[in-house]
Amino acid sequence: MEIIEFGNIVSTLITNSFHISKVERVSGDNNILNVYKFDKLGAEIRYSILFSNLTVADTIVKFLKKIAQRYNSLPIIVGDNIKTDECKCFTNAEFYKTLGGYVSTGLILIPNLSDVLNELGHNNLPAGLIGQPDDLHEIYIAECLQFIMSSPTKRYGKDRLFESLPDGVVLGKDRYMILLDSKAYSNGFDFTADDIKRFSSYIFDFNERYAQFFGSIFTFVVVSGKFNDSISSIENRSEELYKLANCRLSCIESKVLGEIVELLITMPKIRNSINWKNIFTETIVEKKHVQSEIKRIDKDKIH
Repeated sequence: MEIIEFGNIVSTLITNSFHISKVERVSGDNNILNVYKFDKLGAEIRYSILFSNLTVADTIVKFLKKIAQRYNSLPIIVGDNIKTDECKCFTNAEFYKTLGGYVSTGLILIPNLSDVLNELGHNNLPAGLIGQPDDLHEIYIAECLQFIMSSPTKRYGKDRLFESLPDGVVLGKDRYMILLDSKAYSNGFDFTADDIKRFSSYIFDFNERYAQFFGSIFTFVVVSGKFNDSISSIENRSEELYKLANCRLSCIESKVLGEIVELLITMPKIRNSINWKNIFTETIVEKKHVQSEIKRIDKDKIH
């Protein structure tokens, strides 16, 4: 199983609310993923999933069941060749069909997206929407980043009630990850030392779990209706994070993120040509940075 294919498997699991606990590399193309997810009441459900191209099952199935017993999990086999009555089996097609990939909900197509995001980023509920503004802000920014980067994005939502997690993660298609934090405050957001320490712990955790599949965390993106700190103060906080976790901050105002989406909706094909690392190198990301990248692409005739 090629590493890029295995990365797609892990991406599919993550976007379907699974968390990777451990990878057991058996031999060659045979890998066992020990994973878990939480049900609606917070109970942890564990699975040990063998991905294999083998046709002979006896030895490896015994090993899988041994791993599952040790992990206290349900053993599952995914492969087009193995058939056994010892545990539940899925073909590769059945596995992907059962879980499904990441999908667009169409939220980015609403009229006046940037104005809606601006309201949500200030913890106000826009007319016509139902729900809590801070929850909706998380949902919208995850959808926006998934669209502009053409990459799977996972919002952790209720999982944060049971485990220490960021608000979300973007699994960049060019082998890097971006962690997300949503800050919806009526009076704006101020960074604290505790925020930086918490962000660094998320970075260490995700790099340890997932860097082998997707590359390291490139930046920690914070989206808010308003940042109260000065640019120099935010840059200092970014340096604090870099010293702790070898990763910097990228801050985007909610309205600006909406404006970037509105810009790219008019030229969706260009998204795949944008070097998003050039954008997220900025401490304060603005629409003009995306426009500059588009000008570079047009000049070089990349797309």
